[in-house]
Amino acid sequence: MMKGREVILGILRNKPQTGYEINDVLKNQISYFYDGTYGMIYPTLKKLEQEGKVVKQTIIQADKPNKNVFSITAAGKKELQTYLNSDAVAEVFKSDFLMKLFFGDNLSRSQIINLMEKEIQLKTAQINHLQSSLQQWEQEGITDSQKITVGYGLAHYTAVVDYLNQQLAAFKQ
Repeated sequence: MMKGREVILGILRNKPQTGYEINDVLKNQISYFYDGTYGMIYPTLKKLEQEGKVVKQTIIQADKPNKNVFSITAAGKKELQTYLNSDAVAEVFKSDFLMKLFFGDNLSRSQIINLMEKEIQLKTAQINHLQSSLQQWEQEGITDSQKITVGYGLAHYTAVVDYLNQQLAAFKQ
């Protein structure tokens, strides 16, 4: 199963990055399929550094705090490759929306409609974010496999929006 350490090693595989840059990737590029938090980055980097999987270079900056840039080592690349070569574990899907809908018999009809409409809006916003991000990533450089993950996210959110729109229309009748 994917852990924060494999994600960070994967992010560092192409170029050295700061914790801030790693967080940017977590928030803006992979948040639709991995729930990483800013709070896990530095403890994970510290542990990976202690294990010799990453190295830290401190860049002295005159008018700003020093910047720590992390690079993956050969041992880190080996761990990442071991993870990539392992079988994918079945996904654990969690949805607050679906949990509320599952217990919807405790809600009024208008509350259920509102719940579904908000979820459609949320997923539509996620579609729009992915589409605009994809354009930016294509300009900056995106691998074919990364493009597949974005397409997967777009297909998933689009299917959810289509399904919920159908169910909402039927529910309103």
